[in-house]
Amino acid sequence: MMHLYSVRNGGLEKLELPKPGQQAADALWIDLSTPSQEEEAATEKLLGVNIPTQEEMREIEESSRIYEDRGALIMTGVIVAGISEKRPTRSEVSFVLAPAHLVTIRYADPLPFKTFAQKCSRKPDDHNSSDLLFVSLIEEIVERVADVLEKVTGELDSIAGEVFSEEGAAAGDQNRAPRVDLQVIVRRLWRASALLGKLRESLLTFNRILAFFRKSEESWLKDEAKSKAESQQRDIASLTEYAQHLTEKIGHLQDATFNLINIEQNRVIKVFSIAAVLFLPPTLVATVYGMNFKYMPELNWLLGYPLAIGLMILSAFLPFYWFKRNGWL
Repeated sequence: MMHLYSVRNGGLEKLELPKPGQQAADALWIDLSTPSQEEEAATEKLLGVNIPTQEEMREIEESSRIYEDRGALIMTGVIVAGISEKRPTRSEVSFVLAPAHLVTIRYADPLPFKTFAQKCSRKPDDHNSSDLLFVSLIEEIVERVADVLEKVTGELDSIAGEVFSEEGAAAGDQNRAPRVDLQVIVRRLWRASALLGKLRESLLTFNRILAFFRKSEESWLKDEAKSKAESQQRDIASLTEYAQHLTEKIGHLQDATFNLINIEQNRVIKVFSIAAVLFLPPTLVATVYGMNFKYMPELNWLLGYPLAIGLMILSAFLPFYWFKRNGWL
């Protein structure tokens, strides 16, 4: 789908799609969302350069992602979409920056592209050229990454509060807090770590894009746009460092969670071990009197059965008392 925008009436105004055979020469920003072959061909005819395909956008080599073609800058970065739906996915977006047009090619619908028009309406003078529009769009993407990092911070603080919270008073207290499901905590930490990995990759690609943009020697690029790009690079560096801090925090929380899981497992094993020791002497007594010998005087005693039961209870109580006295329980 093709979306056309032009700076008019103090904001970014959406234009009508051109009729077949016509070109969108008046559009400052041409946004191609999952474009058809006809839309790609019309845009290539307008710019005079080849639009990268989806397969070309996924190339790993930096030379395939950032290059110059016939006076236009072609740059591909990674953007994270689907965060609001809690299904974050990485997707490539390409920017074709020409003197009179900015073309974006994307196969996802991230939030910055939805809110960018409102941003342009607040400061129309900062978006009256393709290069300024490009830098402002990058700024919107970076601000979205910053917002997501704040949400990740809140999620990690919530997890830390659950993991390290007091479990309550002594066992049997009705006001005791419910036990935390550590397996759920591990899954939440994994999701946060996966999201951070995608965000860091996105920041890395846009840092390269801005560096390439600043080093370009095209005469039509404004110094103001390059100055804003430099400021964006500083913001990206700060966000990258902050994302690294969150990654380390996730590592510490994972270690603590796994340690708690080990403690919980050891506690269960301890209970089974103590139970085995407590029931071992009564089992020995029961085994002795379960032997089928012909001459066992206790079998003819009137109090033989109560005596056997008493021995089993006493043999279970003595180890329990010994463990309790030595502080093993």
